[in-house]
Amino acid sequence: MSKNMITSAVLLLCGIAVNPVSAQSTEELDRIQREVGIMEKILTAALKQDTDNKVRNVSASYLQHQGVVFSFDVRSHSRWSSVFASVPDAPLPPLPDIDFEEISEIEVLGEHVQVISDAVVVKTQEAYQHAMEVMRESAERVREVAEQERDVSREIRDLEREKRDLEFDRRHDKDAKEQELEQRKKELQASIKELEKQQQKLSLQQQAMRKELAEKKQARITEQKQQLAELTQRVDKSLSLTLCDYGSGLRTLPNDEHVSFIIRGISENKGEKIKVFKKSDIKKCVVGDIKADALLNRATQYEF
Repeated sequence: MSKNMITSAVLLLCGIAVNPVSAQSTEELDRIQREVGIMEKILTAALKQDTDNKVRNVSASYLQHQGVVFSFDVRSHSRWSSVFASVPDAPLPPLPDIDFEEISEIEVLGEHVQVISDAVVVKTQEAYQHAMEVMRESAERVREVAEQERDVSREIRDLEREKRDLEFDRRHDKDAKEQELEQRKKELQASIKELEKQQQKLSLQQQAMRKELAEKKQARITEQKQQLAELTQRVDKSLSLTLCDYGSGLRTLPNDEHVSFIIRGISENKGEKIKVFKKSDIKKCVVGDIKADALLNRATQYEF
């Protein structure tokens, strides 16, 4: 091979190596932006309908050569649904004031304004007040028993102190009447014994009440986990069905890119759930080669 040919080959290879990946045209980006905006509205409507209006703050971005990224928040439970789960074992703090500011919130979806009806607000307030009243009554009973137990303990200490004083008088007061001191000592011992029984009874009663509160707390936690799992399934199903039904709207998105979702509010670890779908898989679901559940199974899913 001649020197000129070698030089030409090297230059050609260098030219290929340094040639940047061609950027998408402004026209293509405008089309993608329009399609993503439409898909954002479709996703918002579908998610709100499929999750009973628990999804909000849906937004979208496009990362060139990577794909579309949608993000949204899921309200997995109301502000007061964790009342039972948030009650500590001890000490028992005062319960928070009722705040219904979020309950009466007005949500806007596209051109439609959804207003929570007064009847629903009243019903929600009544349920909240009932839950708070149950916790107040339970906590108050524990406080009362604990206070009684403390009173008994103080009384026992006072009697023990008096008993020690009598024993001191017996040893040092030569003029004290031995028989009277002994009788009083017996009375004190009997009172102390009776109070100790009462104290033990109160202690057992308080333990039983705290156990009841702990069981309510655990039941609420279990219920919340179940509700969270069900809500997660509804979100997943809504996403996969929407992509299968309307994914063709992202026609300008290159086939080797992805449609990703960042979901906040349905992770037990308080992180974000990430779901990444291949555009090629979405196309297969659109034309019926795979079903929505298969599309969901093919997605990359993790928490971050």
